[in-house]
Amino acid sequence: MPITSDASKFFTNSVSFANTNQTLVYTVPANYSAIVKTLIASNTDSTNRNITLAWYHADSTSTKTILANHQILANSFDAILSDTVSLHLHAGDKIFVTAATADTIVATISVEEYYDPNR
Repeated sequence: MPITSDASKFFTNSVSFANTNQTLVYTVPANYSAIVKTLIASNTDSTNRNITLAWYHADSTSTKTILANHQILANSFDAILSDTVSLHLHAGDKIFVTAATADTIVATISVEEYYDPNR
């Protein structure tokens, strides 16, 4: 169980997709649990572009697709995860994004990490 009385720490990472490979956006550190507060995908192109969002569950060593071929409108962004649609993760869990087109998508993730000595 996470120790929420201790200070949590915040982490933000932004990834630009130079190719169409599944790309690691975030990994929960050892001995931590995390809540994804925001995952924003932005499209810098003048054409609509698609992304796929996946979650690697370390406990079951399996990857699950959360969102497939989600369209991001041209020159726009979409808050895919937020405070109202959050994702709770544990040590070793990972978030991957795949851009259907190279050099057009930027993904930004913000998480709150909690020390979790049992993980």
